[in-house]
Amino acid sequence: MIAIGNVAIVLAVVEVLKKTINLNTQNMPITSVVIGIFIGLVLWPLAEFPLYVMLISGFIAGLTASGTFDLIIGS
Repeated sequence: MIAIGNVAIVLAVVEVLKKTINLNTQNMPITSVVIGIFIGLVLWPLAEFPLYVMLISGFIAGLTASGTFDLIIGS
């Protein structure tokens, strides 16, 4: 449930980065995961969950935002 909320934030940040900085599209999954983990870390003080849960939710949100999570589950 936590990752679902983070996906919208990660998608927004990634889209802003894509529009402002010309990032290579090959690096977008890695960028999404790093941003997701960072967002999880930033939101940790506001949540009542342990740090590792927030980092994992950020990781999952980054994968989902990049579409990689759908590819792994679909295989």
